[in-house]
Amino acid sequence: MVYSSEPPVLASGENTWSAQFQVDSVVDGAGILTRLPENSTEVLDFTVEEIEGEWRITDAPDGTMLIDGSFQQAYQAHTLYYFDPQLRYAVPDQRWFLNRPGISSQIVGALLAGPAPYLEPAVVSAFGEDATLERASVPVDNSTAAVDLAPEGVEDASPAERALMQEQLELALTSLTRVNEVEMTVAQREFDIPLETELPEAERLRIEVAPEVDSTQVGIENDTLRWQNDQVTLSIGSLPDIADLDPQAPAVPGSSSEEVFAFLNGAGDQLYHLRPERAEDLVLEAPDLTRPSMDNYGWTWTASAQGGEATVHALAYDESLEPATAEVSADWLEGRTITSLRIAQDGARAALILDDDGERDLYVAGVIRDSSGIPRGLGQPMRLETSVELEEVRWQGPDALYVWASSEEEPMTPERVTLTGSNRADSQLLGLLNISVGEGQQKVFAETVDVPFQNLSGDAWVALEEIEIRDLAFPG
Repeated sequence: MVYSSEPPVLASGENTWSAQFQVDSVVDGAGILTRLPENSTEVLDFTVEEIEGEWRITDAPDGTMLIDGSFQQAYQAHTLYYFDPQLRYAVPDQRWFLNRPGISSQIVGALLAGPAPYLEPAVVSAFGEDATLERASVPVDNSTAAVDLAPEGVEDASPAERALMQEQLELALTSLTRVNEVEMTVAQREFDIPLETELPEAERLRIEVAPEVDSTQVGIENDTLRWQNDQVTLSIGSLPDIADLDPQAPAVPGSSSEEVFAFLNGAGDQLYHLRPERAEDLVLEAPDLTRPSMDNYGWTWTASAQGGEATVHALAYDESLEPATAEVSADWLEGRTITSLRIAQDGARAALILDDDGERDLYVAGVIRDSSGIPRGLGQPMRLETSVELEEVRWQGPDALYVWASSEEEPMTPERVTLTGSNRADSQLLGLLNISVGEGQQKVFAETVDVPFQNLSGDAWVALEEIEIRDLAFPG
């Protein structure tokens, strides 16, 4: 339990004392950190007894209580990895472990125990539920971590499954500075791991660990979609005239075999797909649509709000997919609306800004798909701590997001939020309308009422007033 200030301690009974902690977050036995709402408190009781003229604590709650500064020194953030069901991407799962020599054992134990609850329905592991360590320790010698597994659920694995196990362990352990290799054994016997070239072509691993979108953005100039490559604005050939729709909020997928775009009409109640040399295609009509997000699996995502309740929609931009539309269920959306919805490049996670009767929070939830990849639901979400006003969210990396609220008159502050909780607020912007960031891209662009195009350089925003394109978006 991580608390922010020394707790007041008051007598609560005979030889019993109560301490009231201002709790920021809790870390469970699997290293999963949960940020608590602001001003959360926890009252813990302690019993004392006088022994040989000195008072001793004889009964205390289970667990460890650390003030934030001590927690940051004693614990270390670490990333485990699981996989999307199609084995295209490694999906990060951030944990916190005691920073001590046995951290390699903690990491492997947590990895085998499975993903965090918010990710569980959206990802797969190379290791089944029965997989455990034969030896509790994972020693590291000459930069090699020795992982000895119990036979159950492991020794009958196919060559491709063994290669995936090795990949998952290496992703988890080689990020430690003293680990360069991982040696896997079963009950202290050699465990054959095939070379990549020994696997059939269809079974070879092609897993992206930190996907990176293209640096070219899509935006709008004079009611027409344009490309923006750093400071150069380029035309997109053979697109139909959509000026009468007053287009806004354009999007483009990070990975697609064809050139396809999505955008909203000016009223924000119609979603279109757009391709060269074809008329625009109206794919959804619903009130208060969020800016579309296009995943790498052939789907355009948006959310609508009606009667104070959100509905999440997935529309197939890949015309080979059936059905062409899917409503994505999430029982925790009842009574809430969504102001922003973004799908990560790995396709397994959604970032959302939820509005609950005027109170807004940032969440990340697992994306549940069926065996054919059709989106079916969102898992129970994980709340992330923020310190600025919220309206929009964008992914900047596998474990980083940007959030902000727009205002035509007031100065607004964007904030970079990481899944481990190390946040950074950027400089204020007057009349902020839009922030453009992309996964794997370091540059951050902002649009304000008076200046369409400016980028973040260090701690300052640098305006480039000769560029007139607006409403920019990186792929995704």
